[in-house]
Amino acid sequence: MNRLNLMLIMLFFLPNFIFCQDINDYSNVKTNSGEVKIPGNWEQLNTADDSGQTYLKNIDGVIIAIAQNPKKSYPFYKSNKSDFENVKLFYTWDSDYYKENKFKTEKIKENTELEYIIWKYNDKKLDNVFLFGSVKNNFLNLLVYTNNWSEDEKITFLENLYKLNK
Repeated sequence: MNRLNLMLIMLFFLPNFIFCQDINDYSNVKTNSGEVKIPGNWEQLNTADDSGQTYLKNIDGVIIAIAQNPKKSYPFYKSNKSDFENVKLFYTWDSDYYKENKFKTEKIKENTELEYIIWKYNDKKLDNVFLFGSVKNNFLNLLVYTNNWSEDEKITFLENLYKLNK
């Protein structure tokens, strides 16, 4: 009887235990202001010294870049402005640089509540799709660079990555 009870208990609880496990793998990237968690397995390629951007690549060849830097380290930062107003200043500062260098830029969307802007520029090969956002005292700069994903897939990835680290 005890064996039967044990078998019934195992048959009932074991599937729940197995399927409740977190099956997602994550990669962590150390930035200038802490760590950023990325869903999936990503191989680190290099880090740009000037921007702190770390470039990563997954098994499908998708390239992303991540930088998280203190807001006060940027020349446009205004301590008397809201976090979202500073994100807009960040977007203007960076997109103006690309415009001055004859690249086409486009703002795709913004979210005032979550404090981010998604935009892109084309480097004459591919669209570079960015999400600039605010996380505490830092700016989070996320980039997707690939032809493997549609623009909607890039946006969804960036938004989910941002929310995971907000």
